[in-house]
Amino acid sequence: MKRAYATNPRTRSAAEIRPLNWLNEYLNIADPDWTKKRDLLLLWAKCRAEGGSFQEAIRGRPLKYGSSATAYRLRDEAAEQIAAGINAAIIRSQAKLNSS
Repeated sequence: MKRAYATNPRTRSAAEIRPLNWLNEYLNIADPDWTKKRDLLLLWAKCRAEGGSFQEAIRGRPLKYGSSATAYRLRDEAAEQIAAGINAAIIRSQAKLNSS
């Protein structure tokens, strides 16, 4: 995600765009905090790519995300859900290869 923010949108490769789609693929959109999780993870990636402070970014939006602790928790939950989804996809693809 960080790399996607650091590249020019006009010249991004598919590999650089794919992480931006993980939010829609692996986060549960039925979760009431889905938009906050998505926004926080994107904000974190943007801060990392631009060298900004995530802490300062969320501190400037207390009404949108709640406390800093809540923002970090939601960001971490989103990252964990995406990692679990990617790992499950890898396991499924390996199982398909092994069964062929």
